[in-house]
Amino acid sequence: MSPDLFDSAPGDSLVLRVLEILRRRALLGAAVFCAVLAGTVSFALYLPDLYKATALVLVERQIAESVGRTAVSGELESRLYVIKQEILSRDRLTGLIHRFNLYPALRTRASVDDALAQARNDIVVQPAGPEQVSGRTKTVSFTLSYTGDSRETVAQVTNAVTAFYVQQNDRMRWEEATRTREFLREQLADAKVQIDRHEAAMRDYTTRYTGELPQQVGVNLATLERLNTQLRLNGEQQIRIIDQRDRLLDGVRDSSAIARAVSRGDVSPESLERLRKMEEVRQQLSQAETQFTDRHPDVVRLREQLSAMERDHRTAEAEDARKREEADAAALAAAVDPAAPTPQVRRRTIESLDSELAKLGQEEAGIRVTIGAFEQRLESSPQRQQEYALITRDYNAAKELYDSLFKRHDEAQLTESLETGRAGERFRVLEAALPPEGPAAPNRLRLLILGLLCAAAAAVVAILVREQFDTGFHSVDEVREFTTVPVLVSIPPIGPATTAQRFKTALAAASTLAVIALVATTAAYIARGNVQLVRLIAF
Repeated sequence: MSPDLFDSAPGDSLVLRVLEILRRRALLGAAVFCAVLAGTVSFALYLPDLYKATALVLVERQIAESVGRTAVSGELESRLYVIKQEILSRDRLTGLIHRFNLYPALRTRASVDDALAQARNDIVVQPAGPEQVSGRTKTVSFTLSYTGDSRETVAQVTNAVTAFYVQQNDRMRWEEATRTREFLREQLADAKVQIDRHEAAMRDYTTRYTGELPQQVGVNLATLERLNTQLRLNGEQQIRIIDQRDRLLDGVRDSSAIARAVSRGDVSPESLERLRKMEEVRQQLSQAETQFTDRHPDVVRLREQLSAMERDHRTAEAEDARKREEADAAALAAAVDPAAPTPQVRRRTIESLDSELAKLGQEEAGIRVTIGAFEQRLESSPQRQQEYALITRDYNAAKELYDSLFKRHDEAQLTESLETGRAGERFRVLEAALPPEGPAAPNRLRLLILGLLCAAAAAVVAILVREQFDTGFHSVDEVREFTTVPVLVSIPPIGPATTAQRFKTALAAASTLAVIALVATTAAYIARGNVQLVRLIAF
């Protein structure tokens, strides 16, 4: 048995040992090297060419980005993905394959589904753009590429796919804008129905509870104060008439004087009219103060008018009081006058006073009823305030929704007009696909270099394997290492090779050449027209 390959006799170096092995197995190494190299060269040369065409599409906007962005708000990447899935659908891709007669060999030996799967792999979309602060890439352009076995066809297919992208983007954006506008129009109509319903409910509520609404509390308080003033004045006037009647019954005052006093009245109609006008001005002032600020011209004017009326009323009251005192003094003087009125005149005066008391009593009852009604309004004001706040809240919410939808509907209409005129975001073909000058695959130089390395490695492996299983001795030192029997003599080959040896050598050479040819032919047969293999080793 042969010793270890790299074990050397004493005095021999490892390099000399390796060189000796290479010299002895040079023919075997050369045969293996040539066979592998021939197969690699044949494989690389007979592989079909694959071509790749690329188109560059720019994403541009004709107007500012802020205009129309509400209605058409889809992400560009999502829209590109949707368009890609649509063009890679079975129907559209089948039409594309039949239109350009793609993958004829694959469709012949396999099913249409295999051709569709290959087409989906050959169509590539690659977005491009600057990277933002958030880490995401903002797409400002994208490339479309297609790989095939025909220079002209790959350019035509790439341009067809690019045109489809441009058309689909315009169609999708226009349809999205139209759908958004129609949706907002329907929502706006529903919101209008809701706001009309709330307005009707508010009108019905304000009509039903007029006088009890929260904004009328100030007016009600002012009116209640005026009624209480009228009630107080009415009571005071009744007291004065009763006092006059009692005096007349006791004979303290002269009948004619009392009659004159009744006709005069302690509270004149002019005084009551002044009070009524003052109360009207107070109500107007209260209502104006609930609506305007203290510096509003109407509020200032009403305050000045009320102050002037109050001054005039106080002056008139003082004048009336002076006249009543003079009348009372005259009546007192007439009471002791011998020419006093007759009892008949006194009775008529008493009847007149009774009639006046009855009228004042009826007026008092009416005032009290009115006061009760206003007090009831004020008592129900908290409940009405809650109910009115609820109705107002619903109305305001409906109004805000309507205003928001109205604004968005206007924006949607603007966006639709922009998309109709292609003034929004659109795809523009910056560089159309051209027939490539050379194949994109396979890289034959890389294959040849790789084949050369593989051939050398295969030759080395073959030499090592052959040497490992070699049981012969090739030198005296190997014999001495194997046995302790002394070697007497070493006789080299003497004379020319025999015929049998020459035939054996020729047969080995012919066999080697046949194997090399067979390997090259097999590699060529495997590589010829094998597009799938090219895609496998190239991409």
